[in-house]
Amino acid sequence: MLLVEDDHALREVLLIHLVAQPEWTVRAVADGELALAACRDALPDIVILDVMLPGRSGLEVCSALRQLYHPSPGVLMLTARAEEADVIVGFEVGADDYVIKPCRPREVVARVKALARRVRREVSHGGTATPRGIVRGLLTIDPESQRVMVRDQAVKLTPTELTLLVVLASEPDVVHSRAQLLERVFETGHAGYARNVDCHVARLRRKLDAAGLVPSPIETVHGTGYRFLGSP
Repeated sequence: MLLVEDDHALREVLLIHLVAQPEWTVRAVADGELALAACRDALPDIVILDVMLPGRSGLEVCSALRQLYHPSPGVLMLTARAEEADVIVGFEVGADDYVIKPCRPREVVARVKALARRVRREVSHGGTATPRGIVRGLLTIDPESQRVMVRDQAVKLTPTELTLLVVLASEPDVVHSRAQLLERVFETGHAGYARNVDCHVARLRRKLDAAGLVPSPIETVHGTGYRFLGSP
């Protein structure tokens, strides 16, 4: 795990709580260039990334990670800017989740644990079990190898996008409310995170559309949530 935070006091407090988790090995750096260098040395499973950093910003680092690596790490953004537009920008460059400063270390640990499970693909799903994973028409999803294909074209997804797609595609024609998706994908019931669902669905649709999966199999059920169209 890599912690990227230029505020020395916050970095030290977060380190104390993160290294207290016996399953995690944590490295910490204070700027964007050092973060990318650390990832070149040893790509972590999770990056906790402050938005406002010296040199390269957290947004630039996140974007670079998504371009350079596949599968790429899970990315949790730390932001002091709570405006919806700033949160959306973070999702647009590929962030999986965010925590708004000032933050409680326990909240950060909880969000990282949830993200770590998505990175490890620990999501329960039904659907048609085949050697190729979940097959829905031209779409093939293999959670184990983290591969998503539309025809013969690979689709690069973040850990959260892949988990979201697996949940939806595993239960075709079932309507999932935002609250249900928050619980199953983000492992939280906090209504303040509801925007996470909409942003990730929008990104997922764009990526599938760019791969030629048109019209989108993910339908908005107005006032409720989303469903994946089609039968197994």
